[in-house]
Amino acid sequence: MNLEFSESFTLKCPKCGGTKFATASTTPGPNDPLTCAHCGTVLQLGAVTQRIEREVKASIFDRLRGIVKRK
Repeated sequence: MNLEFSESFTLKCPKCGGTKFATASTTPGPNDPLTCAHCGTVLQLGAVTQRIEREVKASIFDRLRGIVKRK
C-alpha cells in the first residue's frame, strides 16, 4: 500500500494571529525565543515545536483511521 499525505501547518501567534516571527539567531535552538513580528509576543521554540509535532501526529492518525474505516 502506498500512502501519501499532504498537510500544512502555519505557526500563528496566540495573541494576534500573526504568522511572521523573528529569532535571535539564524539557527535557533529549542530554548530560543520566537518573537511575533506583528505584536511582539514571545514564544519558546521548543514548546512550539512540541505542539506542532502533536498536531501533525494527530492529523496523521486521523487520516489513517479514515483509510482503515473505508476498507
